[in-house]
Amino acid sequence: MLRLKLEFSPTIQYGVCEVSLNLLDEWGSDNTTKYASVRLPAYNRYNQDAKVLCCSVNHNLPLDTVRVPCKMFQLSSTELAVNCCYFKPLNGCPPVLQSVALLLKSDLYDFLHQLPKLDHRLEFLQAKYCIEDTKTVIQIGDVIAPSWCAVAFCSPGTLGVIDFQKTQIVLVKDTSQLLRPMIGDKGDNIINLNTLSLREGKEILVNLRCLETPVPLDLISPIPRPTDDDSIFAFADIQTMVALGTASGSFVRISNGKTSRAVKLFVLASPNDFETFTLYTQPRIMANFAGDGKVTVTKYFLDQLNIPLASSMSISRVGSWYQSQKVFQNIILHNLKAFFTLKKRILHPGDMIPVTFDSNLAGLFSENMDDVPLETNDDTLVWFRVENVEFREGERNAVGEEFLIDPSKTKLITANIILHPPLKLSHCDYVSYYNLEPVFQYNPEIFPWAKRFLDILKAALDSPNVPSSISTSVLLHSSVPTVGKSTLVRYAAQLLGFHLLPIDCMSLTTHLGSLDSIPKIVGYLRGKFESVLPTVSPAIVYLSHMNVILTKGEHNQDSEALKLGKLMDVEMSKLIQELSTVFPRTVFVGSVYDLDSISQIIRTQMKFEIAVPVPTEPQRQAIFEWYLSPYLLHLDLNKCSRTITIASDVKHHKLAQQSAGLTPLDLKSIVQIAKWNRIKHELTTNKNDRSGWNDDCPIAITMKDLSLSIGRARDEFSVAIGAPKIPNVTWEDIGGVDMVKGEILDTIDMPLKHPELFASGMKKRSGVLFYGPPGTGKTLMAKAIATNFSLNFFSVKGPELLNMYIGESEANVRRVFQKARDAKPCAIFFDELDSIAPKRGNQGDSGGVMDRIVSQLLAELDGMDSGGEGVFVIGATNRPDLLDEALLRPGRFDKLLYLGISDTNEKQLNILTALTRKFALSPDVDLQLLAESCPFNYTGADFYALCSDAMLNAMTRIASEVDEKVRTYNKVHNEQVSVRYWFDRIATSNDTKVIVRMTDFIEAQKVLIPSVSEDELNHYLQVKKSFENNS
Repeated sequence: MLRLKLEFSPTIQYGVCEVSLNLLDEWGSDNTTKYASVRLPAYNRYNQDAKVLCCSVNHNLPLDTVRVPCKMFQLSSTELAVNCCYFKPLNGCPPVLQSVALLLKSDLYDFLHQLPKLDHRLEFLQAKYCIEDTKTVIQIGDVIAPSWCAVAFCSPGTLGVIDFQKTQIVLVKDTSQLLRPMIGDKGDNIINLNTLSLREGKEILVNLRCLETPVPLDLISPIPRPTDDDSIFAFADIQTMVALGTASGSFVRISNGKTSRAVKLFVLASPNDFETFTLYTQPRIMANFAGDGKVTVTKYFLDQLNIPLASSMSISRVGSWYQSQKVFQNIILHNLKAFFTLKKRILHPGDMIPVTFDSNLAGLFSENMDDVPLETNDDTLVWFRVENVEFREGERNAVGEEFLIDPSKTKLITANIILHPPLKLSHCDYVSYYNLEPVFQYNPEIFPWAKRFLDILKAALDSPNVPSSISTSVLLHSSVPTVGKSTLVRYAAQLLGFHLLPIDCMSLTTHLGSLDSIPKIVGYLRGKFESVLPTVSPAIVYLSHMNVILTKGEHNQDSEALKLGKLMDVEMSKLIQELSTVFPRTVFVGSVYDLDSISQIIRTQMKFEIAVPVPTEPQRQAIFEWYLSPYLLHLDLNKCSRTITIASDVKHHKLAQQSAGLTPLDLKSIVQIAKWNRIKHELTTNKNDRSGWNDDCPIAITMKDLSLSIGRARDEFSVAIGAPKIPNVTWEDIGGVDMVKGEILDTIDMPLKHPELFASGMKKRSGVLFYGPPGTGKTLMAKAIATNFSLNFFSVKGPELLNMYIGESEANVRRVFQKARDAKPCAIFFDELDSIAPKRGNQGDSGGVMDRIVSQLLAELDGMDSGGEGVFVIGATNRPDLLDEALLRPGRFDKLLYLGISDTNEKQLNILTALTRKFALSPDVDLQLLAESCPFNYTGADFYALCSDAMLNAMTRIASEVDEKVRTYNKVHNEQVSVRYWFDRIATSNDTKVIVRMTDFIEAQKVLIPSVSEDELNHYLQVKKSFENNS
């Protein structure tokens, strides 16, 4: 790839570029149309897409120069543009697209539809925007004409040419105002980076923002010297530079009235999405202006040659968890030394100096590795502060002015740890700038429990003088692991500016159970925290997995173990109280997996308890949007030359619907698997493609990739995490239930599609009971409901709930409903409900287990009013007369639907049609005649048996025919081939196709015995009549 000079022109047509004569040799002797990939340097590291253009030679261009259409890059002719690009010639011809969707401005769309034929509309667009047949390359996202026409979609692939005779072209009206006009198009000349003129400037007030990513050297003009201090670079748009009256690369001074710093200001070139009258700088400068969003900027004449040189400088470590851990000191000091030796730094007394390092490498790093080149992946940030500065005689600077650090002449001294609040993420996104692993950003409107946690921490932060007796402590708990408790704590600490002191109690389990375990564990925690807390404030002391060392004692436990457990609870309670008393701006946070496993002593000590549930559908959508964002997709792809994006068919709300019941960690894994599978597929597909056409195209993750990843996650982890699944049974699979379907729509469809109708407090029905003879499709109907309404499906059998221990059976009922609430919208199906919830008082079990299960089931059904929106309970039974009467009152199973035997030939025909819709039927099959020959005591299961037996008869007949064909073949050809050989080498598709004939159905019907007799059918009708009368 060549780095060339770049020019823009408002007169060059779309899809074309001009190149200098010397570049013609890059294509060799090829005389065909020449194409090349042109990529502009970008401020956003995730926006590296290239444009493929048709090239022509311009003999007047300087050597190594490319000229491109400015409108194709959405530049007006008066904007300050970049002056270089990356150029790669392409071999061969571009692919021809099969389909293209063009997004048109409403006025243009309406005008074109006045033309009578599509061909006339396409001819107009082709002539208006110079789209040449099979020559002009178009790409998804291309702006053909700003505010008028853009490429919304193309297939296959993301780029190609249009063959107006073959390519299907669809015109789409821009009803959402997606097409935006360019601003400031008032001339015909593109401003070059080096044409800024100085004028008398003045002091201006601007916004101060942190850069999201470092600015590439290609976009800095004039190019700085290698030794220039890049940590004081700042950037602003052309309007700010003109208003200030300064040239790019000049020093300016920014001030907020209290703090003043000199920075070197460079202009931002287009294309970019930065705000006007805003100064963008780095975290090192932002740390000195914490809490201020506006600063004044003035010209400042600073001669780098005359900046006083410091003879020695002392810096202090800013207190943090990592600064106090000895294991990290070597690598931190190594990276601090590198910061000062790589450049001649310009500093100011009181400056904050950020240092990033790889915490995973810290344990292996030693002082002897200073000169060893290491490939690191920095994931942690610590800070230092400039304290005392000394100068040689005659080189003193004014108080509060800048000074220079020369690594070969300045002596660096590290002082003690100082107390300083951390930089808030809300003020400066240092995580993005240093490419650290980000923490999920909780939206308080979507995550109410996160809002509550943040409100508690804000109250503790805003009330520093509260008595220690009312100090803040929070216990985070959940019903399942990996729901994001630790993530929430890290996010809150970064957002609000807390120092975080984390300890995982899983690492303290080596001493558990021994007599000296309590003093060892408590002493270890006390030593860790008391050595750090004096130098960090405000701080969060976070103990994760507290239930590992703090377990509630059981009555059947050994007395000694019970005593040790209580003693551990008391000692930990004392430790929490002492830390809160001595360090009042310290918030103690603990997390547990099972709240019931924590003793009352600890729970009393914790002031607040917050439940962190499994994400709901809107929360899962927010999590998918986060992990599918460009930053997260590129986080672990530092060496990948192509950008990663998501395809236009990816719908976040659909992903959220498919992933019900999964935790945030599961969702992260789903995205990672889909991403790597797509990258692997692209690399495999393009392995033998040497043309280079797809080398610069983004890799798009499709909806199919993500759906397959979700399916695999469910298949692999459904047993471990108890994740329910959406079945695949449609209404077409069931026949003869049209009457029941309408009742179901009223019960389930209405609350899902129109929840506002129930906002007034009117209770919605959530329980449906199917009853009737066996084999009438009750279970199939429940699965069809889940499929039709996209509900996750829990099927519960009676024996699954029973447990030999007292109280565990009722707990199993609670867990079923809790899982359903976590996976809503969800349907719980209780098959053979009469075995789970029989009439109380009639059971012979001495412990009363069944009675307690019924009582717990009633309690859960009554609790559906609170937190049960989107959870539907479906029961099925053959004997509703055996059910406990309390289950059938309104508010529980208040909708009873009888699924009986088909009593008309029309219903029987519907069942036969549904069961045979995937059969290959012979023309002689008459399902209407077959239905008329069936008695009216056939159930759905009987019809299923009839169709299965008919298929078996057909397969037996085909097998006999195959045997005869093999014998005939052997006789004719005088060979002895086997049936397997005949199928592999000789048989045609017609030989293996199983066609069911009418005789197969007749033979199956002769041996079929109805599963419900006439007397049993009359009994069920009597039961139905009694229930209808009672209702």
